[in-house]
Amino acid sequence: MPDGSGGRAAHGSRAGIRLLRRSVGRHRGTLALGLLLLSCWQICETLVPVAIGLAIDHAVIPLDIVALAVSVLGILALFVMLSYSYRFGARCFQRVREQEAHALRVEVAESGLHSSRDDRAAGEVLSLASADADVASEVFFHIGRGGAGIIGLAAAAAYLLAADPLTGLVVAIGVSLSLAVVALPSRAITRRSAVQQEAIGAAGSGASDLMHGLGVLKSIGGERWAATRYRRLSRTAADAGVATGSRTGVLEGLGALTMMLVLAAVVLTAGLRVAEGSMGIGTFVAVLGVAAFFTEPMQTIAQVVGALARSRGAADRIAAYLDGARNADAGDCAGDATFRAPAPGPARVEGGAVYVEGLALDDGSSLDFHAASGTLTAVVAERPATADTVVAALAAACDGVSSIAAPHHVDLFEGTIRSNIALDHDESAAVAKEAIDASAARELVELVPDGLEHRIDDLGRNLSGGQRQRIALARALHADPEVLVLHDPSTAVDAVTEAAVADSITELRRGRCTLVVTTSPAYLSAADAVVFVREAAPAVMGTHVELAERSARYREAVSR
Repeated sequence: MPDGSGGRAAHGSRAGIRLLRRSVGRHRGTLALGLLLLSCWQICETLVPVAIGLAIDHAVIPLDIVALAVSVLGILALFVMLSYSYRFGARCFQRVREQEAHALRVEVAESGLHSSRDDRAAGEVLSLASADADVASEVFFHIGRGGAGIIGLAAAAAYLLAADPLTGLVVAIGVSLSLAVVALPSRAITRRSAVQQEAIGAAGSGASDLMHGLGVLKSIGGERWAATRYRRLSRTAADAGVATGSRTGVLEGLGALTMMLVLAAVVLTAGLRVAEGSMGIGTFVAVLGVAAFFTEPMQTIAQVVGALARSRGAADRIAAYLDGARNADAGDCAGDATFRAPAPGPARVEGGAVYVEGLALDDGSSLDFHAASGTLTAVVAERPATADTVVAALAAACDGVSSIAAPHHVDLFEGTIRSNIALDHDESAAVAKEAIDASAARELVELVPDGLEHRIDDLGRNLSGGQRQRIALARALHADPEVLVLHDPSTAVDAVTEAAVADSITELRRGRCTLVVTTSPAYLSAADAVVFVREAAPAVMGTHVELAERSARYREAVSR
């Protein structure tokens, strides 16, 4: 995968950091409480060897039973405090992690729902809303563990400086060098992680495509081709994951190695201090215990640096998607608050009517026509590609409130017949009886035992093509928009049912504008006007009977 220019990478990294900062800002209070509790846990862990050293000096060596009992109780209290502070601190970070992962998933989904940009495959968006959102929200654990580790290191260093300045100085210098060594590979891990997440997104997109077209692949014997293609995508994702894991492992290994060197230097320094009589036995035990404690937060910090780099990589991808969607909708920026509106499309909805003016077709010609308010207008395209162009232009003109474009491709969602028609998961949501009757969905509703509550699998896989079309048509009619655009709404039903549906739609939609892009004689006969879009020739308009009488090309187009 190409790395792209340095400018784009830098911009993506800044955008990812801004997203992570925004996420942190939304949970300041809970994060502050969690960091306080985890810091208390780390400080208590630091104090355990100190308490043991004090017990040796003041209870064990003098053989003072009372002091020993007090020491045991004090150490027990330390363990209780560190146990509960970690327990409740970790809960705080777990809570905000789950809340922010949910918020990011919803934001990605809403961006896809409300943006006009559709250049991302469904599987890639799914990866952003699942894997990337989860990895990005892990930043809260990194903040908690890393912040508490740094505070624990500071507390331990403060004790060592107070107990023995020379030993404390050795630790301060060694830890500073270790942190610098650990921080060096983080940028490379961020880049590797971004590549890994991109590869995972591509693999998810490939899997989504394969499952969506599984029936076609099986019917034409394309299983081997599909398996080979997905294996290649999965292998790329696996290789990227191994590369990221290798860099992270190197980082953690460097952290462990440098800390072992620091620990060895501390042991040597403290041993010399004991030998020369400058340090007592209890202090020596405490210093060694605190120095050994340094290895845990240092390893934690090394792990956090690598994990934080992965979170930044995931945040970069989410931020790039959200920014791209916003830019696609807002147009080009002219300053911070001024936007240049996109140029109007060749189709528009105005006053309950549809106007198509200067729509460029792929044969070099252009299309102009007007669908009056309160009429049923049919559009017949001599070439299928032209029909797709017309539908795309009409869909772009629809705003989803006063007008709706229902494509030929049917999308149903997991739920019930009721929820797919009303687009509402409320079991008491009203569904227009007229819409069910006009779409011929009544037959399906009466056929299944649960009626409108009949469960529908994802993508409507448990329904036939004709049943899916009827539910989709009922959904469009139930919305009852001022302008409705349909594209071959009932090709999967028999001719008698289609004729009945066409008549019912005409009656139900009387007084509102309806456009049907189709070659079906049932709709053409019911239409008030028919627009015949000819190849490399001006479009003509008339009734179905008029066009059939005077145009052989029209008769051929509608008899296919």
